[in-house]
Amino acid sequence: MGLRRFLKTYLYKNKFKKSNYSINLKNKNILITGSNSGIGFALTKILLEKKNMVYAIVRLDTSNLDNIRNDNLNKIYCDLKDVKNFVEIEKKIGNANIDVIFNCAGVYGGTYEEQSVEKLSIEKFKDVLMINALSVLKIIQIILKKSKPETVINISSDAGSINLNNGGDHYFYRISKSTMNAITKNLSIDLFNKIGTSVFSVDPGNVSTNMNPNGLISSEECAKLILDLTSRKKELNGKFVNLLGQEIPW
Repeated sequence: MGLRRFLKTYLYKNKFKKSNYSINLKNKNILITGSNSGIGFALTKILLEKKNMVYAIVRLDTSNLDNIRNDNLNKIYCDLKDVKNFVEIEKKIGNANIDVIFNCAGVYGGTYEEQSVEKLSIEKFKDVLMINALSVLKIIQIILKKSKPETVINISSDAGSINLNNGGDHYFYRISKSTMNAITKNLSIDLFNKIGTSVFSVDPGNVSTNMNPNGLISSEECAKLILDLTSRKKELNGKFVNLLGQEIPW
């Protein structure tokens, strides 16, 4: 590793290093999408340790969740790209009052070439848009039938920032995350005014996940920082922030 890269890596990791985290979520009912890997899995583990009831939404692979022995873990199988599958979420939640929602599920959508304006498939784009953005709306519709959640946290990306987009391309990923951010802003107004729910988007940055195996910070560290942000939920309502709670332009 060259000196410049070493310093860049060191400074990035040090920027997000904290010695104390405020994790106030205990004895809550929590819904997490994308819960078998990356940030979703890290959140699931931490929140179960804090004696929360976790409703973990997965598509097919439960290999990581299967290693957890905890009666408070409820696995829900649902492929988020098909709205017909969401009936499984409603069935498994039943009459439980969901307090907090973490929308972590996300896909990149294809190779760089597949996401170019010349090559992109509208059919594939619809699947990515459903998973990365529209599922957030469908899930909140289900939850609002029985619950008045305290907080909704949407895991976004700075690639979804229209203001910061100086590179173009990556159509599936950029536009789906921009859509998620627009949904976040709308919900933050409607839900906060009606029932006091705080809704905000978080850019997890350069975190190590299946989508980004060479990330500079671990999913566990990222999850702790996200949970730390929930203690500032009212302050962050309607905002798009990084892991330190600093605002990112929409």
